[in-house]
Amino acid sequence: MENLVVTTFQDAENATEGLNKLNELDQLGDITIYNLLLIRKTSESQFELLHRQGPDGADLPATGAMAGTLIGAIGGPIGMAMGLLTGALVGSLHEDDTKAFTKNFLDKVNSRVSVGTFAILLDVEEDTEFMINSYMDPYKGVTVHTPIADQLDDYDEEQWDELDEEISEEQKALETAAGKEKEAIKEKIARLKEEKAKRVAKFKAGADKTKKQLEQRLAEMDQKVSASGAQVRDRLNMHNEQVKEKLSRLNAKMARALA
Repeated sequence: MENLVVTTFQDAENATEGLNKLNELDQLGDITIYNLLLIRKTSESQFELLHRQGPDGADLPATGAMAGTLIGAIGGPIGMAMGLLTGALVGSLHEDDTKAFTKNFLDKVNSRVSVGTFAILLDVEEDTEFMINSYMDPYKGVTVHTPIADQLDDYDEEQWDELDEEISEEQKALETAAGKEKEAIKEKIARLKEEKAKRVAKFKAGADKTKKQLEQRLAEMDQKVSASGAQVRDRLNMHNEQVKEKLSRLNAKMARALA
C-alpha cells in the first residue's frame, strides 16, 4: 500500500541515522520510496527543508529556494510538505477538498512537531507498518502512517455519487412541478450538472498528471528490478504489481468520469 509516513525526531543525529536506515530498506526492496523530505521546524509558522529525494519531485523548486518558506495556517509545515509529496495525487481535488482530506492526518502529526523537531516525510510503498516502525524505534522516531490514493479515490466517488443522487431527486421533482417551481428546479439541475462537470474536468487534469507519474514509477521500478538480485527482485515485483493496480484503478475511474 502507498502511504504517507511521517517520523519525527528530537535531534539531527537521530534524524540522519533514521534517513540512512530508510534508504537501506529501500535498497533491500523491503519498502519502495517514491519521494522523501527531511524538514526541521524553525518556528510556529516556518520550516527548513534540509533534504529532498525522489523522481516525483523533478518539478519542485530547489531545496535552498524553499528553506524557511512561510506556511499557511491550514496545515503548518507538515501540510506544506504533504502537498509537495503528494501534489500529483491530490491534484484532482478542489482546494477545499484537499484541506478536508489532509485535516485528519495533520491532527495526528502536528502535535508532535514542536519547534526544533526534525521530521522525515515519505511517500512510500510498504507491505506493513512494522518494517519502518521497528527501524525507527532505536532512533526514538515517532511514526504515523496514512494511506494516500485509497482515501482520495473514496472521496472523489462520494462527491460524484452525492451530486448524481441530488440531480436524480430534482429530476423526479421536475415531473410533477409547474410554473415558477418548475423553472427553479430546472435552474438547480443546471447548476448541479455544471458543478459536476467542473469536478470531472479538474479530476481529469489531475488524473492525467497522476497517470504519467505512475507510468514513470513503473519505468523506474523496472530498472531497479533488472539491477537487483533474485530475493530483492521478488519484493520489487510485488511493489510493481501494486503500482500497476493503481494505474488500472485510475484508468477505470477516468473512464467512469468521462462516461
